[in-house]
Amino acid sequence: MLHVTKALALCALIGLTGTASAQRGDVDVFRVEKAPGPPPGASVAAPRDFITRPDLHKGASGLPAIFLAGYWPPSNEAIRRFSTDPVQNPEGWIGGNWEGRGYDVFAFFPEFNPPTCFNCGKGTGDLEVDYQDTSADYFPLADSVDPIAIITFSRGNIDLSWEVEMNQFNRSFWINDFVSPFMPTPTPPDASVPAGFLRPGTLPANEIVSAISASGLGLSPFICFTGDGGGFLSEFMAYHSVWYQSIYASPLDPKWVVTAGHVHVGGNISWTVAQQAAQVTLREVIAHVDAVVGSTFCQPDSGFAGPGSSILSVCGDTLTTGNQAELFLTGAPGDAATFLVAGFSSNPVPFFGGSLVPVPPAVVVPLQTDPDGKFKTTITAGGATATVHMQFATLDAAAPFGIGLSNAVAVDFLP
Repeated sequence: MLHVTKALALCALIGLTGTASAQRGDVDVFRVEKAPGPPPGASVAAPRDFITRPDLHKGASGLPAIFLAGYWPPSNEAIRRFSTDPVQNPEGWIGGNWEGRGYDVFAFFPEFNPPTCFNCGKGTGDLEVDYQDTSADYFPLADSVDPIAIITFSRGNIDLSWEVEMNQFNRSFWINDFVSPFMPTPTPPDASVPAGFLRPGTLPANEIVSAISASGLGLSPFICFTGDGGGFLSEFMAYHSVWYQSIYASPLDPKWVVTAGHVHVGGNISWTVAQQAAQVTLREVIAHVDAVVGSTFCQPDSGFAGPGSSILSVCGDTLTTGNQAELFLTGAPGDAATFLVAGFSSNPVPFFGGSLVPVPPAVVVPLQTDPDGKFKTTITAGGATATVHMQFATLDAAAPFGIGLSNAVAVDFLP
């Protein structure tokens, strides 16, 4: 009853004159075909310069991070110099602002005895070649890095190949590992999608293969467009990388993962050449991340966030006719009623312990956050020229007056 009362009060205070059906997920709830003119006497802001996302994933060093993982040699040796563990990497970590490219690079992998093993077993340490150990280690390690990109490596054919995998499946059946239980628990490992679901890799595969071919390292690079990753631990870890990316795939998510995927490393490649090839691959991935982030624009943040911790972003293309951007609300209470308030004027007024910016509102859309406190939808420009101010008001029992307010965003629609 308390929530119903607050929702009704909220609608009344912001002058709700029409509603849309409550929605959850990725729906097109704000499609601008032709915006009404601004209220008499209101000014229309000139088009702004759009901004990129320079703040993404900045850690203690102020730089975003890249996560690397390996399995059997030479895949673990290929990335050893990116480990921060002085026992695993006594020569010292080289991943800090690697090559001055603006990214910190971190690597995790198991150890084997002897290190030159052929029949290597599961190994010891992080990401052992074991289903349960990989599942237990992968997400905590990735979370500790908060990566903007992920590259996993494992040993492939016993040759000089450098194979970029494209297909990873949420399998119900896997090849047995070395220690009981011999298959993943649970299996399939990913309960969020059906058994057999394909998660494709998103690494810049063509660029990686071209760069390895041009490197003079004597390798045979190729892309595995069909088939799968083998049904053993290689595909299992590869699936974890693209699964992790899928959780943070939106450019508006503060934990956005731009790209992820897997490389099978030929077992006859020397450790020195494997290290060089891994670095060639890493350079191409960094160039890809730079290009993707640099082409993703975010509309200006007007501030006025709070009470509560919800954050509103609108990022994607510049909103000229036919272009799209994603509207993304994060940090709100889960499964909560929320209201998208939009208007043509920025006139902040006191509201439930904060400030409501789009006053008077031109539209109020009742929606609902997902269990993680997020809401995402698509905005499509349709020929209008206007600045639309947007803000979310969400039922929030932790807020002083039961209503949380996001920041406001000024969204420019261009011809």
